[in-house]
Amino acid sequence: MLTGGGRQLATITKKSYKKSFKTIDEQIELLENRGMLFRDKRKAKYYLINLNYYRLSGYWLPYKKSDDVFEENLYFEDIINLYRFDSELKLLFYKAIENIEISVRTKFAYYMARKHGPHPIKKTNFNDNEKFTGSYKKLKSEITRKNQHMFIEHYTNNYRESLPPIWVCVEVMTFGLLSQFIKNIKDIDIKKEIAKCYKIDISVLDALLYHLSTLRNDIAHHSRIYNKSFKITPKIPNFLKSKSNQNAIGYLYNTIIICDHILKQINGKSSFEKDVSKLIKRYNIDKIKMGYHREI
Repeated sequence: MLTGGGRQLATITKKSYKKSFKTIDEQIELLENRGMLFRDKRKAKYYLINLNYYRLSGYWLPYKKSDDVFEENLYFEDIINLYRFDSELKLLFYKAIENIEISVRTKFAYYMARKHGPHPIKKTNFNDNEKFTGSYKKLKSEITRKNQHMFIEHYTNNYRESLPPIWVCVEVMTFGLLSQFIKNIKDIDIKKEIAKCYKIDISVLDALLYHLSTLRNDIAHHSRIYNKSFKITPKIPNFLKSKSNQNAIGYLYNTIIICDHILKQINGKSSFEKDVSKLIKRYNIDKIKMGYHREI
């Protein structure tokens, strides 16, 4: 097969999916044949019919050997314990990220409007025109899609500007879109003002917002997070370097400590880090797999 430039591309031969449907009993039998143990098969059936074999497989995958056999003494109930821990961990993170997101939305709108007026979302106020155009189109799409909101409908029915004022726009932006706009701000002083509110610099702010927006997406899609290594990572400020684990970049521990710091700047206190530690203890989780330091 040739491309438009005349280059030869390899043809990919696709194969048929051969795995067949398995009943709950057959799923349990398959797991047993691979070495998984069960304390209560009746309860195991309940979890498999309600949580999905494929979803749970993300939690037992780290315990598989290369020959598709599980490590010794792995119980199905251990997997459910991990799943329940991960579910509660995601709830803690969701609330923490929500608080950070709302705070950053508010500050972005406030400092941009203070400098440029109620309609600052225009090319002249952002660095990269191509990225701005993409972000602007996404924002317009969000506003159109969310026209059912009374405040959006009121604006479009009464005013001629193409976008509502920025303090309205930030309420319909996704977190990812918000992070794109902030990273692209031309006026460095505005970015410094926002970052200063959290006692971090702008490079830390940009990296953190990008990281948290991807983490929030994982949580929204019910993905496993507890021992996941994230490719998009936060940047650790110098004053947290000694507390962070530089040998576990991408794991959740570093995210936990910087989120705890940001939350303390928002309301003067935060129990986020302590709440995560309590959750780890309650479920007896190996926190090393989350990027925590090894205890001496």
